[in-house]
Amino acid sequence: MDRGLLRKGILFVLIGPTGSGKTTICARLTAEFSADLHYSVSVTSRAPRPQEVPGKSYHFMSRKEFEERRERGEFFEWEEIHGNLYGTLKANLITGIDAGKDLLFQIDVKGAVSFKHAFPDNTVAIFIVPPSFQALKERLFNRGTVDPQEVRRRFSTTRDEYTALLGLAGKPGPVDYLIVNHELDQAYEQIRAVVIAERSRFHRIDAGSVERMCELEVLDREV
Repeated sequence: MDRGLLRKGILFVLIGPTGSGKTTICARLTAEFSADLHYSVSVTSRAPRPQEVPGKSYHFMSRKEFEERRERGEFFEWEEIHGNLYGTLKANLITGIDAGKDLLFQIDVKGAVSFKHAFPDNTVAIFIVPPSFQALKERLFNRGTVDPQEVRRRFSTTRDEYTALLGLAGKPGPVDYLIVNHELDQAYEQIRAVVIAERSRFHRIDAGSVERMCELEVLDREV
C-alpha cells in the first residue's frame, strides 16, 4: 500500500483446529510484518501455562474480573471453552480500525462470524485445516499431547469447528478463505498473499486519499 493512501484497519481472523498450524503462521506473519500487523492478545480467565507470557500470549485475569467486565459490556465477543472464559475487548477493535491498524486474531468460528456481522468491510476470515484427520492426529501427538482426556477434548472441539464450517459452506461472507495446510511454508505463502492483497482492496481506501492521488485539478490544467 502506498503510504499516501489512507484506509481503515483490517481484522485478519485465523481459525482452525489444533494441528492446523495457525499459531505458527501467526508468529511468522507478525515477524515479517512487524511494523504494521499486530497480534491482538485475547483475555482469558485461565491460569498461564508454562512458557506463556502475560500480555503477549494472553491477558490473564480472574474469572471474577472477567465476568465483571463482561457485565459492563467491555467484550466484543466471548466464549467459555473447557471451563475457561476467553474474550476480545471491544475498545481494541474500534481503536485499531479507526487508526488504520491491521490486527491479527486466533478465534473460533462463532467468534469469526460475530466479527463478520459487526465489521463486514474490515474482517478477513481465514480457516486453516490439516489435509486429513490422520494428519491432525499425528500433529497433535507430535506436540506431546498424550493425556487421553485432553485428546478427546481437542477432537471434540475440532468436530464442532468442522461442523460449523460445513454449515457455512456455499454461503458468501462468513469465511473468506479456506487454506489446506499440506506443507507449512506453502500454506504460509498463501496466507501472506491474502494479507498483501486485502490491503489493496479498493473499498477500504479513504476517498480523500484517492482524490489526492488522482490530482484532477492538475490534470484539468493540462487538458
